[in-house]
Amino acid sequence: MWQTPKTSWAATDEFRLEPDYERIRGNLEHLQAWAGRIARRTELAPMPEEEIDGLPYPEFFNRVEQNLAAVAAAVCPRAGYETRSFAAGKPVWDWRDLDRIEGMEEQIGRDLQAIENSLPDLAFLLGGGTFGAILS
Repeated sequence: MWQTPKTSWAATDEFRLEPDYERIRGNLEHLQAWAGRIARRTELAPMPEEEIDGLPYPEFFNRVEQNLAAVAAAVCPRAGYETRSFAAGKPVWDWRDLDRIEGMEEQIGRDLQAIENSLPDLAFLLGGGTFGAILS
């Protein structure tokens, strides 16, 4: 289920598994399903809910970034979406990363909507029928 991404993160905001991570994860799953219907199918890597001493593993952050990159590539591989990777003992997400991640989700949603909106025009311009995708 799509939830409006939070794109106004500030340095004073705290990241929480619920609702922040759940919103990000749910939106990725929604975008993946949408992309599969109109563009290209992509598989999401499992996004765990693991924590050590109250802080998630770097893999937790990397999975979200990898899945975001996979969905972006399925939608528009040359759009300039930017992701990062994280390592143990190094800083993980801060408010700027969260703003970037949720902003990407929002942009991917707009891109998918533009693709979906253009399909009837493409079909008409190409002689009828649905070109390149099956709309349900």
